[in-house]
Amino acid sequence: MKNHPKPTRASVLHAVTEEILARKDGQIPTDIDGIDTFFNDPDDLADALLLRWHTLLTASLERGLVGDPEDREEMVIEAWRHASETYRGVRMVIDELAENPTTDGIAHAVRATARNDRAAMAIAAGLASGFDEPAIRVGRRLELEARRRNDLVDDTAVREPPPRKLFSKFKTILIGRSVTAEFERPRP
Repeated sequence: MKNHPKPTRASVLHAVTEEILARKDGQIPTDIDGIDTFFNDPDDLADALLLRWHTLLTASLERGLVGDPEDREEMVIEAWRHASETYRGVRMVIDELAENPTTDGIAHAVRATARNDRAAMAIAAGLASGFDEPAIRVGRRLELEARRRNDLVDDTAVREPPPRKLFSKFKTILIGRSVTAEFERPRP
């Protein structure tokens, strides 16, 4: 009989990650052996997945900087795209947790990771020098461009809400169809 290696937190997280990457449904699998043993609660597992994502993204950013690229903004966008393609299922889980956090702890962790990711992206692009609000805004813009290119963004994340002007409603009634799509435009 072959001896199987004793499970560890790292091996269980690897199994969870592999299952997420295979399923690509935006959900954290709960049927992996050892989850209950090595992770205290859903917050602990979500934290580990967020750290995996952040580590992959920063490694991708660092790899992009090795060749001293001329267009660092483009390099950052491509680094985010590479990381999100490599960890597409994990990115989907993180996006789902951002949209529908199951606990306050998870909501806080997702927000904190996003802020750190965005600031790191702005710094790597040469557009910021610290982890501050302007850097986070610049990083968000870069992330949205990467998402747009990857088709990972749903319309609500990059579109402004439809106009609610009286003329628009009146025109809709007169024409008999919705015209809000004509007025939607990407956010800056």
